[in-house]
Amino acid sequence: MLLKTTIPTLDRWRTAPSIDTLRSLYDASANHWDDYLARLGQPLDYRLLFKSRAVCNCLSHLDQTSKILDCGVGTGAFSLALLDSIDQPAHVSGMDISHSMLAHARQNLQHRCTTLDLRRGDIRRLPFADAAFDAVIFAHVLEHLADPVAALRELVRVLKPGAPLIGSVTRQGLGQVLMSLRWHNRGYASHQLDTCLQAAGLEAVRSFDYGTGWSKWMCIAAMGVKPGSAIVLRTHSVNAQKHLDNSRHLGG
Repeated sequence: MLLKTTIPTLDRWRTAPSIDTLRSLYDASANHWDDYLARLGQPLDYRLLFKSRAVCNCLSHLDQTSKILDCGVGTGAFSLALLDSIDQPAHVSGMDISHSMLAHARQNLQHRCTTLDLRRGDIRRLPFADAAFDAVIFAHVLEHLADPVAALRELVRVLKPGAPLIGSVTRQGLGQVLMSLRWHNRGYASHQLDTCLQAAGLEAVRSFDYGTGWSKWMCIAAMGVKPGSAIVLRTHSVNAQKHLDNSRHLGG
């Protein structure tokens, strides 16, 4: 039986904001965006998300050689939380429609990454090869898109087999309705997120609450894994090498 690729309650969103509208909105907000996130407690909540057991298990394969893509990178807060959780640098790429946001992301991330590649563009048309990344993350971008499944399929395309997609999305409700007056966003329920991720081709899909304050009330975390075993095999290989090195050290 084929999975449905659209969500009835989200289908045909005729009032989805244009790229130009969003770009103008976020360009104008970039200079105080980090302060705005701090007042909401988002940096702490993002760190709690990436340090949760479910997410940590999906990121255990990451090291300094790993390539991470942040879609809708903003000023880099979501990437910083991930880097804190793995406690080492990695190769980070980021996409955003706002040049001003990217300028702040460069300042925030440039000393935390093995390499940093930030580009202005549309996440629905990523300029990267298939299976290029060991993890793809996103925070609060699906809420602006008329066709979230199509965007998610593009994110899945650039994931390596066995690699995770991890994101944060605004929860459907009164708070989201009030936010939409300024940010032109819609909200999601957990079952809608799960269906979107499954329709995009992910497995081991789940959505869950996270954070302690604003995020717990307003946000939902979503994650899934691209089918395949490349990342799992790599993890097993690394563990096997560590075991061999320990044996040699002990005279085995």
